[in-house]
Amino acid sequence: MRREPNRRPGARAGALVLVTVAALATGCASSPRTGAPTPPTPPQPQSLQADSVASQEFGLLAGGGWAPAWALWSDSAQQAISQADFVRLNTECRPPAGIAYVIDRSTTLDPATVRVDWHRAGATGSNTLLYQAGRWRFVPDEGALAEYRLGVEPLVQQRRAAGSCH
Repeated sequence: MRREPNRRPGARAGALVLVTVAALATGCASSPRTGAPTPPTPPQPQSLQADSVASQEFGLLAGGGWAPAWALWSDSAQQAISQADFVRLNTECRPPAGIAYVIDRSTTLDPATVRVDWHRAGATGSNTLLYQAGRWRFVPDEGALAEYRLGVEPLVQQRRAAGSCH
């Protein structure tokens, strides 16, 4: 075995360890492993998707698609009336069918809330859409929700007395 002058045995191994430690300390090594995979970033709500849900809701309401319209509602709105009762209400006391809702304006209030302003024949209104559990959900206005909480029978009687059943 030949030794080079002025070299100590093991100096090469020591230098290799020193270079490795320096590389790790300065961040030149690959990203550290924490043991748990990084969760994917959840999709961000897009206001155009909210507009699409509003258009779908209004189309279903204008066309008599009561059950699928109710299915687009927010969780809290669905608590006001069951799907079966919403269908029964609108079957026993039909609102005018075939008259389209027109969305006049859509306003993003915050990343998870959009307000749509609409008109339909002589009526105007606003509704909110909320981003819940990765989806946009429709919220009927507070007046409608309060009526739904009355129950089907009293609400049908009230609407018949007002002549709003068709």
